[in-house]
Amino acid sequence: MNYKDAILKLFKNLAHPAGFIGTIIALFIPILIYFYGDPKGNHKGIIRELDLNLPFWLFWVQLILGIAIFIILNKDFREWIKRILPAKSVSIMTLVFAVAISIFAGTQIEARHRVQSDESVFMSVAQNMYYNHESGTCNQGEFDNGALKCNHTSNSFKTKGLSFLYYLGMPLFGTDLRWIFTAEFVMLPLAFLLMFLAIVAWTKQPLLAFLASLLMALQPTVLFQFRAMSVEPLYIFLSALSLLVFKWAYDRNTVMHWTFLALILAFFAQTRQETIFCIFAFIIFALPKLLDKQDAKAPVFFVTFSLFSVPVLLTISYFQGFGFQGGEFSAHGHFFEDLAKNWEVMTMKIGDNGELRNPFLSYFNYLFVIGAIYLVFRAINDARKSDFTYLKILSFLLLYHVQTYVILENVSGDFSIEINQRYSLVMLPSMAFVAALPITHMIQYFATPMNSKEQNAKGAFAGILIAAIIFTGWTFHYKQDFNKNIMYNRNHLTIEEYEILGWLKQQPKADRFFIYGRPWHFVGYGISSLHYDEARKLSNAKMKKLIDKYKGEVYYIRGLDCWDSHTYHKKAVEHRIATTCDVFEREMDMTGVKNILITNNYWVQIAKFNGRKNYSPEKIISTKNLETVPADSAESKAKSLRISYDLKEKGQSASKWLFVLTLNDKLITSAPYQFGSFQKEINVEKLQPGFNHVRFIVQDLATKKKLADISKFYFEGGNGTVSLADYSIESHKQEWGNLHKNESIEGNKLTVDGLLYENGIGTHASSTTVFNINKKYSKIKFSVGLDDESLCSDGVAVEVLGDGKSLAKTPFFKNGELHKVEADIAGIQTLTIKSMPQKSINCSHVDIVNPVLIP
Repeated sequence: MNYKDAILKLFKNLAHPAGFIGTIIALFIPILIYFYGDPKGNHKGIIRELDLNLPFWLFWVQLILGIAIFIILNKDFREWIKRILPAKSVSIMTLVFAVAISIFAGTQIEARHRVQSDESVFMSVAQNMYYNHESGTCNQGEFDNGALKCNHTSNSFKTKGLSFLYYLGMPLFGTDLRWIFTAEFVMLPLAFLLMFLAIVAWTKQPLLAFLASLLMALQPTVLFQFRAMSVEPLYIFLSALSLLVFKWAYDRNTVMHWTFLALILAFFAQTRQETIFCIFAFIIFALPKLLDKQDAKAPVFFVTFSLFSVPVLLTISYFQGFGFQGGEFSAHGHFFEDLAKNWEVMTMKIGDNGELRNPFLSYFNYLFVIGAIYLVFRAINDARKSDFTYLKILSFLLLYHVQTYVILENVSGDFSIEINQRYSLVMLPSMAFVAALPITHMIQYFATPMNSKEQNAKGAFAGILIAAIIFTGWTFHYKQDFNKNIMYNRNHLTIEEYEILGWLKQQPKADRFFIYGRPWHFVGYGISSLHYDEARKLSNAKMKKLIDKYKGEVYYIRGLDCWDSHTYHKKAVEHRIATTCDVFEREMDMTGVKNILITNNYWVQIAKFNGRKNYSPEKIISTKNLETVPADSAESKAKSLRISYDLKEKGQSASKWLFVLTLNDKLITSAPYQFGSFQKEINVEKLQPGFNHVRFIVQDLATKKKLADISKFYFEGGNGTVSLADYSIESHKQEWGNLHKNESIEGNKLTVDGLLYENGIGTHASSTTVFNINKKYSKIKFSVGLDDESLCSDGVAVEVLGDGKSLAKTPFFKNGELHKVEADIAGIQTLTIKSMPQKSINCSHVDIVNPVLIP
């Protein structure tokens, strides 16, 4: 029978009433769901409600049905599995290495989040399933008297299978989901053994199955992910389980077996949205068995799979048209670019100190390439002999990895973004199988005596064992890198969460409430949390009620989202809310509790929340422009600096306040706060040439808190003192952007450590600015710091040179530091100011503030 006749026969065997109706229903379900989710249509609300409420109950039906079928088929499965089990020596070797690798991972890799935001979404959905039987993300909510009240629930763009498994464990292990780290770790040896059994079942090559499973489990990315809460370990586990059950169904070929496989595949599809695409490989290769005669196998399989794939279909449908990529980047159309970048990352040379720079082993990727060439050659060569075994393997792998194309093409699968490196787990099991092929066959070839067709089983076993020891030893010798969390050790968000949880462990046990930019992180752990914006909407009475309810254990956290908006990869999914945080901090009364340095000058700041401020600085004090006034008599030629201000609060609490006025850090006035309008006049002869700093401070003596802290600057230009910002520039160059006068490099007000300056120069390290001062001046004075608009600089130093000779130089400084610079420039013709980055130039926004030339 030729291929055309074989295909026609398959269609004929489907062309019966049950087959026809079942196929129509199976196709109708995804088409209808996708159509209703069209963002241009009027039915998206239906998909939203189904996505929030249907998956939870459908998972329960799927679980009960799966358990019932397996109980019925239990005896058959035990008989079948006994038939495929290899020799005891190989089975024991597999078990020993699975245990050894698990012990290594459990003792050398710390259990912690690696993709915090995604992993916390799964946790938050699980909490919502447990308390409310909803499958959306509880973005912010409060746990109270055994209930979770979600202030805001959104459809989860993540598939929900992992969350459902978490939900199933919560009655046994608790709602504090830290136990998940142990649960996912247990999947490591199980995934190893399942992959081994699946490959044995299909290839009848136990040594190949062992080596492929071993190579997969030895990859650092895999080990790290099995010590996290990611969905990718479940993906590997279910992919191996699906292949094993597929072979079982293929061999037994009954309606019951195929139905069980459909349930497994449908749940496998709930691991990632893209996983749905790899299912077609299973379906296509199952067709010859499903349609070997006109019966119920095919329609029941199709309908079962389609029906129980509804949760992931709803997710895909609802999020049509959503752009998840951040910044200026478009996710689509970068397949070959991402492929090349990923190869570069996965084969990156180790550092000079022998440290892994990424959680990939280069040899593995080169073995995969060799294996791929070998597989193609073997498939073609065997096909000429009418043996299509390896051609089928190659075809299945190509169909299976349509999902890989979708990941790299549609969701920016660029491994230079650390959080994307987990996508490699979709590919690594197949890569391990392909890499193991030539090694296994080569060892078996050399273990076969000359002029003999009988393989030396002991010799082949010994060869594979030696190879296994070498590969395992190579992974284990990177022990220190595993200890250092080489995977995502630069992921600021996961470090932030790790530090916050570390701080929490040190606190006495108590019910706490957090105000945070990503409140679902806390909700996932069973801790009440609210977003900054929602907290700001609370009335004063509700804020007080909240603080009283939690006995003062209400905390505000300024995290990553509150900081710089230019520190993320343009392909990454990011959102910054720095303005929201600044406004919140300005309006609310908080007491600092803990500052945790994450990297460079990015801090996690934890503060106890005391409610809304009763007073804003503007309501307490208003200041007027500083002005000079003429001499008060004909005899006196000295002018005065007039400082005018209004103290505006009349309330009883103001009687406990202190007003302080300083000039250039010298005390002018310190007196009890008193309502009224006031003036102070300072003889200009007492001022320093150049910029003078006038500071207005109101302090609550009872709480020791500053209620207002306002700065003004007055320029005294007597005796020919000039502002350098107004002086003509001879030449200038900088590595990024353009120089700005009286503005930061990005055109904002000059701001260093929260203080605004009206006069200065905004540049970017490295930079060189040259002035021809023609020997007119004797001194230069200025302050220098990094602008608050960008907070990720490695550090900058600034140097003043006169006619090429160094006159003054700052140490390397980072954000939040302001350094005063002063240099003698008498007799100098050419004045140069240089800024030099300590490492990378990124974010080195240098502000030279209040610079003056003094004769």
